[in-house]
Amino acid sequence: MKARALIEKLKNGLAELFFPHAACCLCCGDPRRADVSDCLCAACREKLRLQRVPPEACERCLSPVKRGKPCAFCRSPLMKPIHKVYAPYRYGAEARQLIHQMKFNHCGEAVPVLGKAMADALADRDFDCITPVPLHPRRLRMRGYNQSLLLCRELSARTGIPVVELLKRDKYHRPQSLTPQSLRQRNVAGAFSCVKNAEGLRVLLVDDVRTTGSTACSCAKALMDAGAESVSLCVAAVVYKKQ
Repeated sequence: MKARALIEKLKNGLAELFFPHAACCLCCGDPRRADVSDCLCAACREKLRLQRVPPEACERCLSPVKRGKPCAFCRSPLMKPIHKVYAPYRYGAEARQLIHQMKFNHCGEAVPVLGKAMADALADRDFDCITPVPLHPRRLRMRGYNQSLLLCRELSARTGIPVVELLKRDKYHRPQSLTPQSLRQRNVAGAFSCVKNAEGLRVLLVDDVRTTGSTACSCAKALMDAGAESVSLCVAAVVYKKQ
């Protein structure tokens, strides 16, 4: 393990020497870009703009809806404990790359880019606190940080809403990204509990991506069972089945 860590440190050092932070676009990796203001090249910035959640999406859950028809996602049990969903992006190529940079590549530069977009998408700010979807202690040790907590802190800095870690993850389970969608709700059922007083709170739950909504639903249920007045969800991107 020490040898592997040393090799990784050497690789990171060489990468920093030849391509310093903010020298390459976080999405496409182009080292020739000139704009260092937001860590994205002009082409990827435009592609990311096109991945914005469309205005015709469901006002409550941001899922795609057909004109004149009720939203199937809002009618599902997954949205029952969630008051509303906020997100800037659909989970397209550039949004996915930014999230992966933050989540798996220890890239702190992606956090303010995503956090700003999430804050801009947060039309309502009447919340008592922001709380992250927690990692199990075992996975937290493996990853070294909770990306949802990083996004919470960025959102708090931009909105003034305080961060309160209300939840803990009681069960260690297979990552949702590696679990078939049909089994995701069962995978996280009863996985979370509230560890602080949530009585009467209007809570903004924060995660990186909403795929099926199973994780957010499980977290929101734990908060509502603990007496929260309402739970809304804010993520960097929502997954559309058809993109």
